Amino acid sequence: MTSSDPNLLSLADAMRAVGLDHAASLLDSASQKAISRNEGPSALLDYLVREELRSQSERRVRASLKRAAIFPLTSIDTYDFDYPKQIDRTLVHKAASLEFVADKSNVVFIGPSGVGKTHLANAIGQLACLRGLRVKFTLAADLVNDLVAAQTRNTLHRRLHSWASVDLLLIDELGYLAFDARGADLLYQVIVKRYQRASTVITTNLPFKDWGKIFQNSAAASAIADRLVHRGLLIRIAGKSRRSDQDVE
Repeated sequence: MTSSDPNLLSLADAMRAVGLDHAASLLDSASQKAISRNEGPSALLDYLVREELRSQSERRVRASLKRAAIFPLTSIDTYDFDYPKQIDRTLVHKAASLEFVADKSNVVFIGPSGVGKTHLANAIGQLACLRGLRVKFTLAADLVNDLVAAQTRNTLHRRLHSWASVDLLLIDELGYLAFDARGADLLYQVIVKRYQRASTVITTNLPFKDWGKIFQNSAAASAIADRLVHRGLLIRIAGKSRRSDQDVE
């Protein structure tokens, strides 16, 4: 058992006690290498601290990605820009710079199924996680279902705050399923609460003129679209689906 008296702890145990677990695991081998290389204590300390920082950073990113629930994990580098019939590569890379998050504006990907909208949205979400931002991924239908359930349990205020508070919200597949009036109103509330306070990325297969079909209300559809594109990026992708039955967009 490790002693509770700090004066009786080994150096490695003392390092673990203050949260330097990774550096503690490297202490013996790093010390031996430092001695063999005739390096001073400052060089050893520099190495251990930098390795601990790297390890903690990696743990934070892994935890951030887990909380974000991004699926599937993708990257901009693995997207085939030559496949779509039409896509503005410059706009995509501008979105990937995450300047829109700093501006608290939004990105909307519009295009048919299977052209890579989710791939690009999730890649942006992963980049945001790497920057230490709070990110959350959800299907549009799952978001609405979550809010409807919260309303039934009288916890709607808490859930709205939860969805509104993340730095970047990824809402996938808006338009694949229509919402009733209650669902449309709840989604509208999320967008309004995030407007100019936090950033949202939307993927949709429907042009804005058809959003009235989703929300059963052309006025609500217009209000949501206006807030999403205000100072934001609208990225249109044209082409045929390249997804097989087993693939994910």
